Amino acid sequence: MKKRTRKMLLKKYAAMVLCGTLTILLLYFADWIFGYGLTNINTLFPFTITTQAEKILMITLAASFLIPDLIHWITGRQSARELER
Repeated sequence: MKKRTRKMLLKKYAAMVLCGTLTILLLYFADWIFGYGLTNINTLFPFTITTQAEKILMITLAASFLIPDLIHWITGRQSARELER
């Protein structure tokens, strides 16, 4: 069970990294196509998360996303799926 759960989590995060990479590449490509230049994203990035509330929200969302997966990785089981058997 541990192998299957860990394999599923690795696939999940691999898909997330792939989608994130493709999204960033799409942003750079769209800026290049519309004539803003390839450095436009780098110029605008410092203005994305500026307030303390946005930073707290990002940390909370990241923690609520990562902590359950970390628990499943360590234990190797998914407690919510036992009813499907």
